[in-house]
Amino acid sequence: MSLGSAVARLSASFQEERNGRKRIVVYDCRREHREASEMLETNGLDFNAFLQRVSKEFAIHSKETFVLTTTDRTVLDFDGFEELQDGNTLHLWQREDQVLPGATEEHIVFLPHYDTLVRSGMYEYYASSDGQKSLPYALAELIDNALSATARNKGVRAIEIRLLFDETLGKPAVIVLDNGCGMTSKQLNNWAVYRLSKFTRESNTFASNQKSYVRPDHVPRSLNSDISYFGVGGKQAGFYIGESTRMITKPMGFPDVHELIISKEEFERKEKNKEDIYRGVIRNRKPGDHSHVKQEDEGVLHDLIAEECGKESFTAVVITGIQPEHITFLKQDFPLWTRELAHLYHYYIHGFNGNDMRPCSQNTDRLHNIDIQIYLREKPPRCPHVLNLREIDNDMQTLYINSSTDTFEFKASTEDHGTVEGVLRYHPFLYDKETYPQEADAELAPIEDDDDNDSGVVHQARGKRPIFECFWNGRLIPYTTISEFEWCARPKKAGAVPAECYSRVSGVLFTDDRFQVSTNKLTFMDLELQLKNKDTIFTRIVKGQEQRVNIQREFTQWLKKCHESWDKQVKFLGFKGTITRTDAVPKKMQHPWATFSSIALDGKRYKTGQYVKSQKTQPIFFGSVVQFLLYGDHDGDVYATGGQVQIALEPKALYNEFKTIPICKIDRTTTVAAIKKSIDNELDKLPHKLNVEWPEGNAWSENAVHPAGTPLGPLQVTILNKKGETLSRMPSVSQGTVKKLLMELKVVWHGPFGDQETNSHIAQHSKWAFWFKPMENLTKLGKYTLYLNTMLNESNDSSFGGTQLPSYKLQFTITEGSAHTFVVGAVSSPLHVGVPFNIPLELLDVYGHPTQPPTDLKPVLEC
Repeated sequence: MSLGSAVARLSASFQEERNGRKRIVVYDCRREHREASEMLETNGLDFNAFLQRVSKEFAIHSKETFVLTTTDRTVLDFDGFEELQDGNTLHLWQREDQVLPGATEEHIVFLPHYDTLVRSGMYEYYASSDGQKSLPYALAELIDNALSATARNKGVRAIEIRLLFDETLGKPAVIVLDNGCGMTSKQLNNWAVYRLSKFTRESNTFASNQKSYVRPDHVPRSLNSDISYFGVGGKQAGFYIGESTRMITKPMGFPDVHELIISKEEFERKEKNKEDIYRGVIRNRKPGDHSHVKQEDEGVLHDLIAEECGKESFTAVVITGIQPEHITFLKQDFPLWTRELAHLYHYYIHGFNGNDMRPCSQNTDRLHNIDIQIYLREKPPRCPHVLNLREIDNDMQTLYINSSTDTFEFKASTEDHGTVEGVLRYHPFLYDKETYPQEADAELAPIEDDDDNDSGVVHQARGKRPIFECFWNGRLIPYTTISEFEWCARPKKAGAVPAECYSRVSGVLFTDDRFQVSTNKLTFMDLELQLKNKDTIFTRIVKGQEQRVNIQREFTQWLKKCHESWDKQVKFLGFKGTITRTDAVPKKMQHPWATFSSIALDGKRYKTGQYVKSQKTQPIFFGSVVQFLLYGDHDGDVYATGGQVQIALEPKALYNEFKTIPICKIDRTTTVAAIKKSIDNELDKLPHKLNVEWPEGNAWSENAVHPAGTPLGPLQVTILNKKGETLSRMPSVSQGTVKKLLMELKVVWHGPFGDQETNSHIAQHSKWAFWFKPMENLTKLGKYTLYLNTMLNESNDSSFGGTQLPSYKLQFTITEGSAHTFVVGAVSSPLHVGVPFNIPLELLDVYGHPTQPPTDLKPVLEC
């Protein structure tokens, strides 16, 4: 037999293996220059019978010895013979160590290991991203297939993702269900072939009655639903999410349902049993027939199959064996991954102009017939969660669209006739902050206001993020972005448009399948390279019409117009000079700071001395403007973003300090009258007057006259504010040191030689008041003044914030007391017998002060 005929017969043997036949090719290598070979049928033969067959075919004499080996010189024995597969090659030798006389050929089968399919999702998604966050992109592959299947629907294009994690219904399952055209048995077979793209399905091997692929006509934004493409996504997604994928489909116009299962467990079983791994069974049945579903843990299938009756066509992808970490992610991060899906399919869900929710929107191009609904069912008592992706209003494209004020549309035409639609959007600066959207996927963290930047220098809106997101056939390719094009980049030299305006632009690019993407649809292959080629032509689109213009000049003019029309900045007026600051600013920003006397902000004028109120500060405070500050070299009136205002806190009697805050923290909604009322309310909290009480009822009135030695007191003194509230400390203005209050008492005697302090005491607050004991040392005659002064405990200062703390003054007079004793004065002499004479008496009070005699005094002289 010739070598060529043996090879032909060997090739045919692979086809006959399906019939259970096993043929072995034997090369006769016993003689030099001998290349004879025979294909021997081994069905029904044991090892001895096979040896006899070899002896007969190659005319080996009964006394002649020979050896049979595999191509790697392993001597064939009973066990080796049993392991032979159809198409294996053997060498026939005289002896084992004989030199091979000529070349032989061995046909092999090199089908890929089933891990190629089972682990493809891991390679394509996990290795290309940051782990669990890639799960939305695996689900997207199944949505892509559903969008393609429903592309020709005349009514609603219904796509439902069911996450069934209620263990009482069976094992966890992810089901993606659509009402598209379905698949025939042959098309389902084609779906199962890994990497069988739509372009290779028309070969003889894989041909079906399906029409050959025709690239769809151009539609705006390339929303052509032509996104089921490479023949890998469904399998990769299924095995990334779980371990088993069941395809259930009914094609339009056909009565039967076709069902196919591919699973890791089945692959492993076939490998263990040495069966053909890439063989499977498609079950053809009537709709609603679930007789083949036997296991109790597949209870969800009973309900799903029951829904088939009455449907014209559908496809259901049922994934089980869900990875536990995926279940956790899908349940706990439901808002995160659903928002990402809404971002991926934004324009399919909302149409050509996207999700424009602004009142002025004229968007009439919404694709209302596409419904992508998510249904999450967990174990009771948790309620099911149902969400239509159209309801999501915080995906990034929605944020970009609704925070922009104007658009710049353009088209790029590449050298190989590829076209890309582009849209730039302007996000203006509004008074105190940038409106460029923050990233929505920062673990759902709250967006921080730029107000927290107390330097008053506003950060760039977009920062280091790229301008363009990129869409392919209408869906987002998430890992490809383009930073900028030369014509829309920030110029190196200052121009007619402030540099920060270039950072207020976001953009989106729309391509069709002429630009290649990776099979996992996460990245473009060379989009940026093609678009930045020198031969790429950019043109502007105005009202749908293409204009061949200087794209850079047109963009700059548009940007300038946006800045002038939409940016609401601060106008600094009344330049006073440039200063160097040493307060709480970074060292590199201490100089130069321009100072101004007023600003125009949000249609209002603020000037030096004007009352203002803060917002977004801790605490909220009031004050009067001292000056406005703007970082940078300026010498006159200027428009700018950011800036700071220096404020003298009010009421000064309470604060007596200055604060410098960003201008954006001025409350523009309040009025001067409201601020004054608040300041007055703060003033009412300050110490206002002293209330002096005489607990024993012996009150002294103003200018009262009291005998020497009369006790003054006891006194009970309270400090009151204008609200009548008792105070023992200054009102709290911040979390600083508490300022306690003291009460000072002084009594001053206004004597003939000047004032003399007779009493001095300081009391601390005790039992709701300041207490002073009776004073009994007021014995000197004359005028007195009692002083009560409020003082600060730390400094003994009787004023605060330039205002005197409340005090009390009482004037009184001390006179001689009642006669207590007397002194006999000198008698005039000479004295004569029988002649009357006077004996002078000087009456004294208890302190020796001369006093008047009592009115009822009757002197008696006794000898």
